[in-house]
Order: sequence, then C-alpha cells, then structure tokens
Amino acid sequence: MMATKWTNEQLDAIMTEGSNVIVSAGAGSGKTAVLSERVLRKVKDGTKVNRLLILTFTNMAAFEMKDRIRKKLTKEGYIEEVNLIDSSYITTFDSYSLSLVNKYHSYLNLDKNIMISDATLIEIRKKEILDKIMDERYKEGSISFSNLITHFALKDDKDLKNSILSINNKLDLKYDKTIFLENYKNNFYSDEHQDLVVDSYLKYIDSTVEKIKDLVIEINSYLDGKTLNDFNEKLSGIINYSSYENLKRNLDTFTSPRKNKDYSDEAVLLKDEIKSYIDNLKSICIYESKEDIKKFLLEGKDDTLEIVDIIRELDKRFNEVKFKEKLFDFNDISHLAIKLVKENKDIRDEIKYSFDEILIDEYQDTNDIQEMFISEISNNNVYMVGDIKQSIYRFRNANPYIFKDKYDTYKNDSSKGKKIDLNKNFRSREEVLNNINLIFSSIMDDEIGGADYKTEHQMIFGNTTYLNEGKTNENYNMNITFYNEDNEYKNTVKEIFITAYDIKEKIDNGYKIYDKDLNEVRSVTYSDFAILLDVKKNFELYKQIFGYLNIPLNLYSDTDITLSSDIYVLKNLIKLILLVHDNEYDTLFKYVYTSISRSFLFNYSDEEIFKVFKDNSFKDTEIVRLAKELSEKIDYLPLKSLF
Repeated sequence: MMATKWTNEQLDAIMTEGSNVIVSAGAGSGKTAVLSERVLRKVKDGTKVNRLLILTFTNMAAFEMKDRIRKKLTKEGYIEEVNLIDSSYITTFDSYSLSLVNKYHSYLNLDKNIMISDATLIEIRKKEILDKIMDERYKEGSISFSNLITHFALKDDKDLKNSILSINNKLDLKYDKTIFLENYKNNFYSDEHQDLVVDSYLKYIDSTVEKIKDLVIEINSYLDGKTLNDFNEKLSGIINYSSYENLKRNLDTFTSPRKNKDYSDEAVLLKDEIKSYIDNLKSICIYESKEDIKKFLLEGKDDTLEIVDIIRELDKRFNEVKFKEKLFDFNDISHLAIKLVKENKDIRDEIKYSFDEILIDEYQDTNDIQEMFISEISNNNVYMVGDIKQSIYRFRNANPYIFKDKYDTYKNDSSKGKKIDLNKNFRSREEVLNNINLIFSSIMDDEIGGADYKTEHQMIFGNTTYLNEGKTNENYNMNITFYNEDNEYKNTVKEIFITAYDIKEKIDNGYKIYDKDLNEVRSVTYSDFAILLDVKKNFELYKQIFGYLNIPLNLYSDTDITLSSDIYVLKNLIKLILLVHDNEYDTLFKYVYTSISRSFLFNYSDEEIFKVFKDNSFKDTEIVRLAKELSEKIDYLPLKSLF
C-alpha cells in the first residue's frame, strides 16, 4: 500500500504500468516528487535502479533528480541500489547520446573519447567554407548566382551569407537534411505543391473571416438601431465575400465603423478585436488575384534553388572538415546516436532491452531529434512527464507539439498509451489559482499555446492548509491598477509609487499571511515582498523612490559574465598566445602581458613587471615560455583543450 499523502491522480502516475504513459503535470502539482516516488516504487517491486534510463534537459536537473532518488532510497534502506546510482543513467539527453557515441565509436569510424567542440570555432570554420564557396561562384559568374547577388546583396554580401548560415543551422536540426534538401529542390515548385501552398493560404484567410463572423454575431447583441445597421453594412463585404479577388477589393476600400455613444465598453472591445483581424487580413492579402499568388511564389524559384545548392555544397564540405578536425557539437552527437541505433540492430536491441523503463522529465521541451532517438530505443515503456503550459525553450528548438500530439493521441485511444493529468496545485492559494485560470481560459487554446486550457489544463486548488491553519480574512485576489498614461519616464515613476504605497499600506495595516516554516499566520514584513521586472534599467529609480519612502530594498540582477575579471584574464591569455604565435611583441602585447602578470595566475609585483620591460627580458619569463608552448599547438588544439 502507498502512503495516503498522495492524491488519486498522483497514485495513478506512480503506479500505472504496462504501456507508455504521459503525465501532464501543472505547476505545483508535485511532479518531481511523483517521478522520484515512481522510481522508489519500481525498486521496491524488484527493478534495479541501473535498469532505468532517466533523462532530463539540464545538468542541474539531472543532479537534483539523482540526489532526490538517492535520499529516498537511503531513507528506505536500499543501500545496494544507492551504490548503483552513480553508475546509472540519470542524465541529460546530450550526455547520454555522447556516452553512446563514445562507447560504439568504432561503428562510426571515429576515435574514442570524442569531445564537444567550441561553438565559435565551428561557426568560424563554416564561415570560412562558405566564403570559399561564394568566391568560387563569383569567379564562375553563373546567371542564377549573379541574379541572387543582385537581388539580395545591396552593399556587400555579408547579410546574405549570414542568412545562408542561419538557414543551414536550422536545417541541421533535421536528421535527414540531405534528403530534405533534395526533395525540396525537386518538389517544392511542382504544380501540385504550389496548389497546396495556395490552398493553405486561402484556408487561413477563411478561418480568419470565420473568427470575424463570430465576433460580429457577438457585437450585434450590444448594438441596435442605425448603429447596428451601419456596422453590419460596413462588414458585409468582408464576412460575405464570394472570392479572393472580391475580398481583396472590399479590404482595400474598408473603413472601420466610427465609435459613438451607442457603443458600450463590451462593444468597444469587440470592435477593436474585429479591427485587429481585419488589419491582419489587409497585411496578408497583398495579391490582386489567386493567379498572382502562384506567380509570386514562382518568382523566387531561381534564387531559392541557388541558395539550396550553396547550402548543399556547404554541408558536404563542412562534413568532410567536421570528421577530419573532429568539430562536433551536441546536435552532431544526437545525429550520430540516431545513426548508431538505426543502422545497427544489435546496438538498438541491446539498449532497448537493457532498460525496464525510460523516464523523461520536462517532456514539453523535447525536440524532434530527441523524440526520434527515443522512438528507436523504446519498447512501449516510456514514461513522460511535462506541462505544455511551461514550454519556454522553443528558441532552443523544443517542440511542445510533440507533447500535445501524444497527449491527444492517448486521450483519444488508451490502447496506444495512458494519459494522466496532475492539475491539483499544492503551492498557491485558491484565489491565485482562480485568477490564473480566469486569464488563461480566455487566452490559451489549441491554436494559441497548443493546449485547451479551459477544458483540460485548469489548475485545481489542492493545499487545504490555506483553508485551515493558513486561513485569514485578507483578500488575496489579483489586483489590476489603471492609471492615466503620460510619457514613458513618468509612467515608470507612477508605477513605482503605486507599488511602494501598496507595500506601505499592507505593512501599516498588518496584512496577514501564512508562514509555512512557522506554521502560523503572521503580519507581513518587507522581506515578504518581491518585485519582478523584465529589465533592470529602472532598478536605481526603484531604489531612489523606495529610499525616499523609507522602504528597505535589495536589488538582485543577472550580471554580465563577460565583465568579470576571470573572463578578462581568459581573453588576454588567448590574445597573448596569438601574439607570441605571430611573434608580435608590440604595445598591445605589453598591455596583455601586464594584465596576466598582475592577475591571480602569477601575482607579479609592479616592480617585477617594470624591471621586465626595462630590461626587455619578457621573452625569458615563465608567462611567455608557457604561451610559446601553447602557441605551437594552437593550429590544431580545440579551444576547450587550450583553456
């Protein structure tokens, strides 16, 4: 029997077996506790901890997960399993992929102990190769390349090269990049595909018009008489359009109905929303006819195919350099890991049957390559925990729709996997959750945000301590403050004063909060408040105003690591090695030498430094001797090894 502290949903997440499982775990729902408890339960049922593959997305998360599992197993007396933890795979996707590539390096014709190269060095090599390719094409002078330069290189080709590199790096995220480019070249400009593109464009227009229709129906309940007739007449040509060309003409002549005293606040909001959709339609309906749409697409064909050819050549040449100079990044390692398991059944089966379960934390941040890898090694035994509402790594190529698609699939067909929802929040007061639900139910759906928040993802109040020991008579609901706008600076000052006076009022009136550590209700103190800002430019302004009002304030902000003394020393070390390598003992060398000699690395006194320069004996010093040793290796040694 499991302890009664778990909810029914949490127990399901801990106990469910026999298939893939996806757990949608909202904020404060005990996700990490459930995942680590599942590991403990499996160990109690006879599973060895090193028969579990537990994958996270950061080293810190892996460390914390390992530490939590170790403590649980130690507390329960499973010392033998505790001893296995450090040799178990509780790690990141990147680290696990790298371990596989190193273990089976011979299958890939690679040396043992592959290292991740410096990203800057990789980009430099790509730029060098692209420069060479472009120079060759300038000399060849083909019509297609000349047209590309004419169209996209105004002063120079720097922006064009950067765009090509950016596109190339995005394509590197595809496992089948070469095949993709070949198919793109052969298929994208075919009549069939062009028809699909145009149809997709027209369907988007239709869907936007449908939204406008719904809003018009809604606003009609707030208008009447001449105002209603005028409004519907102005919108009629758009919501009842007969063809793309007809819609285009109506949009070109459309003017928004004027607001008057008959418009209620609700009607004004709806009218503004309708206008935003119409403005969007105006911005995309830029073609005179459907035929012009396809014509426009085909106009870019030659330039696009020229870029595709350049990228294919860049990819071919860089791959040769990559394997020769061992310039691998984590994306390369992920591709190599997939290649291993795809092309070697013995390795794939060894991995597949060596783990009783694969557990993935923060599954909403999985990318397509990681999902492909898991699909190769899984055996209907993947346990996925995440929350699509907390997907914040799209800029790092996370694809939250992997989570959504699997969630929807299991919801509609339990034979393919089990879906479990952990929506009960044990962190926040009921008022906080109600306010959040109110906002997100209005703005988050399948189309915006990838989750039907209102139906499936609302958070449920779970911490009954707030109804008992933590009960007070205070109002903890969200407070939205409106004020008259002025210029930017004065607006900021107003906001700071509003915030400061709210804090002072709560302090002066003994505003009550529940202290979880003391398990008692007490009056709020200044240290209970936190003010979160998106940028730190107004930090000093906050400090001045809060100081004026005698409110204590501590400022916390991220610091720029590039401004730290350690980074300055590292920069100067590299400069020194390069200068020694090029035999340049000039003024810049003296500046760099002085920086390093006075740093924590050598701690030379000013007298010692002065004597070295006076005697011109710096070439005989330990600093230059060491720099000379490293300068002889700089042409082939990766930056990581150089450091």
